[in-house]
Amino acid sequence: MAFSPALYAASAQDALNFYKQEIKSFPTQNSRINRLYASALADGLETWALQNSTQPAAQDALFMQAKLLLRAQENGRAVVTLFKLHRLFPGLDVNALLPLLTEASPCLNVNSREEATRLFKTAPAGAATSAAEQEAQALYDLSKLTGSNFYPAAVRAFENFFTRYPDYEGNNEVELWYGDLHRLNDNYLAAILQYKKADDLYPQSPYKAASMRLIGDIYADNLKDSERALQIYTQVLRQFPDSSETGIVYKHMAILDENRKQYDSALINYDKAIELLATSPAAYEAYRGKADVFVKTKRYEDAYNLLHKTSALFQNDKEASSQAILTAAKIAKNRLHDPAKYAQSIEKALVLNPNTENAPSLMYELGQSYEETQPAKAKEVYRRLILKAPTDRYATRAQKRLNRLAK
Repeated sequence: MAFSPALYAASAQDALNFYKQEIKSFPTQNSRINRLYASALADGLETWALQNSTQPAAQDALFMQAKLLLRAQENGRAVVTLFKLHRLFPGLDVNALLPLLTEASPCLNVNSREEATRLFKTAPAGAATSAAEQEAQALYDLSKLTGSNFYPAAVRAFENFFTRYPDYEGNNEVELWYGDLHRLNDNYLAAILQYKKADDLYPQSPYKAASMRLIGDIYADNLKDSERALQIYTQVLRQFPDSSETGIVYKHMAILDENRKQYDSALINYDKAIELLATSPAAYEAYRGKADVFVKTKRYEDAYNLLHKTSALFQNDKEASSQAILTAAKIAKNRLHDPAKYAQSIEKALVLNPNTENAPSLMYELGQSYEETQPAKAKEVYRRLILKAPTDRYATRAQKRLNRLAK
């Protein structure tokens, strides 16, 4: 059957101009019918952007779609669209998008709103070489966020990606991120299914050990089935003995042992984790876990010394290093009852991170610890506190202590 040329659809540019004209005449009232109209226009622009993804005008289409979704009060879809827009067009000024992200952020859980902004401002690890890779970067960002009104839109974004890019070479990793999204949003069985899929459907995937370990983590942390978790962790160690996941597995097995008060086994597994993880962030957690076991078994001196060692090993991370020292300070004060070690630890924490938020309170505690044995040093610390943070409430308290010591 022949078709007349007059029956063909208008050009892509004509179609986009159609949406632009509709948006220009959009009603100002925030009524239900107008929200539905905004949603319909956003759907049309989404289809246009998919059909014309290689055209520069796709940027305008996604930008208009995001604004329409905000008008429609579909904030979850707006967040998804903004992240896609940001990653697909990296040259776009992020400051032009941040106000829209802030407007859409109520769909996210409170602790995810700050994370969304951080991810938005963070450059991807490597330059993307294709539209699929750019969009995958957006999905990675989305997998770190939570919110009941955001989650369905993020799920849809992942499913649409797999439909459009079934042969994308990085899909084995995208499958894992999809599992992460499910897990963060408390859909644990869906997360397990997704991690199994990432393992079973990609025979050559380098992430097989990670997929299995993540399933173990869900059983351990979320479903509270420690026996099943240990079975899976043991399977990872048996099938993938040379994997980079083994160190993390030993750490997680140690946590399970610690929770079950099997402290000897916990120490063995923490040591194995420390040996394999070197100075990675996961190794820091293993050191802290081992110190916790020392405290629980009343080996306070060992815990104190290990925490100082931990602080030294991770001194490039000021926050982590100072937190280890502050924990050591608490042990010195409450367990060892050693004022000298307590003061030494507080001083070291302040040297490591002098601008930490709780510096005034730490300086005040340090001054108090010196009052009986070294009053001159206590006065010096109080004066430093007053100069450093004159308007802080601890500066007022420090002045009162100084006045008392002067009598």
